[in-house]
Amino acid sequence: MTSEERLRMTSLCDLLMKEGIDGTGDEDAVARTCLLTQLAVELGSKDSLACALSWHEFLEKKEIRDELAIELDYSRANAIAGERYGTEWRWEQPTLAREIFYLRRAISHQKFTLIPDVTKCLCLNNLGNRLKVAGRAIEALEYWRRALEVQPNFGMTLCNRAMILVAYAEALEDTGARALFFWVAHKEASAALAPTASYTSSHDEVTRTTVKNLKEWIESVLDVEGMKSDDPLTWQDTAATDEERDYRHWCLVNCLYLNPSNDLGPYSVATGDSMGLASHVVPVDAPYTFENFFDQMKQEYVSARWLLYESLTVKMPHFSDRDVVLQASDPRPSLSLSIEKAKTAYRISYSLFDKIGFFMNAYMKLGIPERQVSFRTLWRTDEKQPIRKEFDLTSNWGFCALYWLAKDFSEKANDDVAEPQARALSDIRNHIEHKYLRVTVAESPNVPPDDLAMTVSREQFEGKAQHLLKLARSALIYLAIGIGFEERRREPDRAGVPIAEIPSAPYLPDAEKM
Repeated sequence: MTSEERLRMTSLCDLLMKEGIDGTGDEDAVARTCLLTQLAVELGSKDSLACALSWHEFLEKKEIRDELAIELDYSRANAIAGERYGTEWRWEQPTLAREIFYLRRAISHQKFTLIPDVTKCLCLNNLGNRLKVAGRAIEALEYWRRALEVQPNFGMTLCNRAMILVAYAEALEDTGARALFFWVAHKEASAALAPTASYTSSHDEVTRTTVKNLKEWIESVLDVEGMKSDDPLTWQDTAATDEERDYRHWCLVNCLYLNPSNDLGPYSVATGDSMGLASHVVPVDAPYTFENFFDQMKQEYVSARWLLYESLTVKMPHFSDRDVVLQASDPRPSLSLSIEKAKTAYRISYSLFDKIGFFMNAYMKLGIPERQVSFRTLWRTDEKQPIRKEFDLTSNWGFCALYWLAKDFSEKANDDVAEPQARALSDIRNHIEHKYLRVTVAESPNVPPDDLAMTVSREQFEGKAQHLLKLARSALIYLAIGIGFEERRREPDRAGVPIAEIPSAPYLPDAEKM
């Protein structure tokens, strides 16, 4: 930015703040607020940012609707982020949850499909960026994938994907998987640098230069041309039956395999739940404690996945449902073995998070009493205390992702939740386990005011169950990656300590799984 450009932008900021938004129409007020935010962020002006944030707060109370509400949420996330830009990266970043919240609210708005494609891409791209800051590479890749579905040549998203795929690859022990990630990152970088790539800001050139250097580095460590001639993403599935093929396809397209390669896309190379813990040091008298625990969680996850798949795909009543006398009251309930399978899948998925907390308490030697361990409370000695030093002193983005994922589970109405729909996750689980969850056939059922149930439609519940299952997948992968980071952090402290290699246990044959 030249001094002349900076002077012109500063003058415009001053003029906007002097004129204010009092007495203006909603459309003009929103336009002025968004412009002031953009200028304030570019200038790094704290006074202008404070003014922009106060305007956002004012317009929030006016309950601006439709497309204007989406513009405001996108702009507000940027205004809040302006306070964070230039600060040191830490696990605990007070503004980040609010940034994520407003971007998620923007893209979940019912009018999101009606806004211009460029704005859609900006919202999705920025949300991916915020999740990347939180360590949540898997969710970031998902939002960037959605942005590229809207505009396949959106340059910044292609750049972001290339960079995070390299970071993801470097966290993997498997050299074959790492090479595959590098190869796909090279493809994304090439697309980002192509003349057809579309960019929205002159500042994007800095990122393009970074990606150009990244592409050249990949070419120095990987035989890119050799991999092109034998494209590993074209490998064919070897499913034995149509039923198995349909199930595997569902897992792939919904990114539900416990396999990092599934985050590259629905390619058959990702078929199979191959994710395991990184190599780690354990007492010689208990060599397989953590591996066995992880295997148990993996089995629970894949069983929940199958139960949910059956619930979604099997639409005919089971013979166990015959001759069970049930009332067809209004709103019409969904009562069957099929919906109970979905509830069971939900229970199992939800339970995995506290089991991860139990695992982390033991692995990190936190000393939390067993009955007090949970996924939400793992990270602090008390909810008003800072994050535990065992976590905050590391740059472990796998564990950091778990910490930020835990914020998606709200159990209090006033929590600063990073996801607008997250509150229902714990409410549904509590009603399944302890109260009364009524799943109905119809959407938006009319419920009596004194009804004891929490009521959701079958479509809503199945959507929540699948969302929870995807979060459980992410959590297990982040746990496995986090162990690798932590082991590398501990390595210098083990200098001079004799460490013997423990032979790997043989894999359990499929024929013996019973």
